[in-house]
Order: sequence, then structure tokens, then C-alpha cells
Amino acid sequence: MLERERLQEKERSPGLLGRLLRKVDGCDVRFIFDGKMDECMVTVDDPYERKSERLHLFSDNEPVCGRVVLTPKGAYRHNGVLLELVGVIATFEESEEKVEFMRQDKLFEPDTFRSVTSLEFNFAAPREYESYRGMNARVSYYVRVTIYRPVKNITELVEVWVSKVDAHMSETQPDASRHRSYFRETVFGPQSISMDVGVENFLHIEFKYDKKIFHLQERVLGKVTFKIADMDIKYGEVGVVRKEFIGPGNATDIMQSETLQKFEIMDGTPIVGEVVPIRLYLRSIPHLTPTYPNVHNCFRVLYFLNLVLITGEGRRYFKQQEITLYRRHGQEAPTGAATESP
Repeated sequence: MLERERLQEKERSPGLLGRLLRKVDGCDVRFIFDGKMDECMVTVDDPYERKSERLHLFSDNEPVCGRVVLTPKGAYRHNGVLLELVGVIATFEESEEKVEFMRQDKLFEPDTFRSVTSLEFNFAAPREYESYRGMNARVSYYVRVTIYRPVKNITELVEVWVSKVDAHMSETQPDASRHRSYFRETVFGPQSISMDVGVENFLHIEFKYDKKIFHLQERVLGKVTFKIADMDIKYGEVGVVRKEFIGPGNATDIMQSETLQKFEIMDGTPIVGEVVPIRLYLRSIPHLTPTYPNVHNCFRVLYFLNLVLITGEGRRYFKQQEITLYRRHGQEAPTGAATESP
């Protein structure tokens, strides 16, 4: 059985320089989130750095509340402490560009810490976008503490993962996975998509999918009908392709295409009239996210079903159909991720 590639877990401890600076400065910093147990964190893969890490999970309208615990080594004087929830969009082209799209903060007055001190925060501002990590773009949320010092300010931060359920889609779109016929029956109704594709007089096929809008744990049903098959077909496959467009949404956007997963649906040359069924379960595809039509005019993420036919000579003929993906209740954790104990 094929298994999903497990990425190396990112080191969570600070580097040597960070440990020295914190020790010399004389104050340790710790973040504690209310109602978020350490053993209930989602594992998030980072395809850009090829590593994974575990982060606290929040919904888009759930208050991010907790406290920052400061442990001084002695009398610790400061000129104020700033706690912030910050949302940042980063895009990677020739160089990294960052845009801060949200900020909520709480400022504490200058004081002197002489013992363990807890500074509470409660950031209730809604998050417009959910967290995302792609090949050339990402959306990140951080809780950050800045301690203003007479000589050098001290800054520490921790990332949290934000998931956003599409309430409108959840209410208006039927959930095929709740039907008793989910695993055995293909029904083509008014939402079905049908297209004819031809290669001169050598190949003419019709492929049909049951619908265009799917939630992240649904299945895609379809069929390919061969009307003309005067071509040496070695095999055929169907896959899910993600396209990232970096830019405000015009013709100059930079596009990065990535095949998340593909499945072989046929082997050998078909005969005229042959029908090849398609059954693809989205929940088995790692790193799948909802469709993002526009993220702060910085990037967008679209998904396509990709039908590919490969001839005996190695030629590839393909046709793509855009689909829309959305997140329902119960699908808050990243696809392919799990809650793990440390």
C-alpha cells in the first residue's frame, strides 16, 4: 500500500543564539492558550521547507485567548509589553514578499517584574482568510510578544493554525457522503458536467462528472465514453491539480501547477463505445484545501480534474475541468493531518 510521505518535524526549540540571548536578557517567555491542550494539536506540512510541525488549531471566529508567562531571573525592568495577533501573507517569486493584513494588540504599561508574571490576552477579531501553506504562497497567524527594553527590545512569537468553514456552502450544497448509495451508485443529474474532446479523426471521447462543487471529504464520480478510438492508448489516468496564481488576478499573474495525486483508470486501447468509470475519493489526497478565489489580491488557488491519455509512443493528451472545493463542519483539521500526542 502506498503511504503518504512523512516530512521531517521542524525543530521547535530555539537555536543556540536565541537561548543565549534569552538567558543573558534574564527572562523566559512561554505561551499558554486557554482550552487548547498541548496533546491536541494539528500536524501541518510545509511543502516549501519540506518539514512539518504541530500547531494549535482555531476556527476563523474563535477567540484566540490565553496568557504569556514571563519568568524573570531577578528584577526585570521594561518600558512596556505589547501582545499582538498578526496575520501575514507571504509570496515567493524571485524574492519573498510579505503583507500584513490584520493586527490586534494589547499594550501593558512599563513595570518591573520580580517574580513569575502572567499577561492575559483575548483576540476576538475574525480572521478573513484561513491558514495556508503552498509552494509559492502562505497565510500565517502569529501571537507575538514584544518586551520594550532600555537597550534592546525582545520579541518572541508562536504560530497558530486557523481553519475556516464555509457556512453558506455547507447549508446550500448537498453532502453526497451522507447518502446510502455513496459507495456504489453513480447518479448524473442537473449538476453534472459533460464535455466532448477530440484529436482530429483519431480519438473522440465524452467525459462526464457528477457535479462541480465538492467538500474536502467527498468523492468525485464520473465516466469516460470512447466514441472514436483509432489510436494506440497505453493507459489513462485522472488526477487532481492545484494551481497557485501569484498576483492581483490578471494576465500577468505567475502560475505554479502541482499534481497532488493521480490514479490510473484504464490500461490498453479501448474499443468504440467502451465506458470507463471514474471514482476518486478526495479525503485520500494530502494537502488538499478549499478553493481560494482571491486572497487579499495577493494570490489565488484553483483546483482542476485532469484527464490524461498516454499513447504507446509516449504522447500525452489531456483535458482539465475546474472544480470548486469547500470546507464543511468537521473538516477543520488540514487534509492528511491528524492530532497527535507530543
